[in-house]
Formats: sequence, structure tokens, C-alpha cells
Amino acid sequence: MLILSRVCAEFRDASGAVLFRVTPQNRFTFLEAPDAIRRDPLFSLMVSEGSLEAVVSAARKRALENDPAADADAAGRRAPEEGNAEKAPPEGETKPVRAKKA
Repeated sequence: MLILSRVCAEFRDASGAVLFRVTPQNRFTFLEAPDAIRRDPLFSLMVSEGSLEAVVSAARKRALENDPAADADAAGRRAPEEGNAEKAPPEGETKPVRAKKA
């Protein structure tokens, strides 16, 4: 499986043995990784937050070749979309907190 990771990671099997590593030297490059890393919960977490992409199409591969850090924040995660970002209260205001009933 071809992947591109924006962060360092270490994927393990169920027994804890290391299957694959993404090191600082090979971040932002295409890597051929074993399919077994899909079973590590870290894989799905990284895909959902956007810090790792499993490249499945030639068009996406070309886009990532041109700019592997596109659409990512400084931590290597996919930047939140405009409509999906949780709105913060204006500066100086806080969200009300409901008291729990005993």
C-alpha cells in the first residue's frame, strides 16, 4: 500500500511487534507500507485526522507530489473545514456550563 505521512509514526501488530516506521527522514514522501498496518488503531486515527493518507488514485498522488503539506496545519493534521470547525466564543466570553442535578 502506498502511503504519505505528515508525521512520524510506528505501527505495530497485535503482539506489539513493530510492522512499519515513519521516521523524520521519510515524512512527506511516498512509502510502500505493508497492508497489515491497517489493523493498527493508530492507522485509522491518523487517516481520520488527516496526518496520513493511503494513496488510492493517480490524481491524488499527483496532487500530493506537488504539495504534500497542502491542507495540513502545523501539527501535520488536516486543517478543519470552514463549515465543520467548532465556533469559539468571542474573546472574553465563555460558554455557559450547566450544573448537574444531584
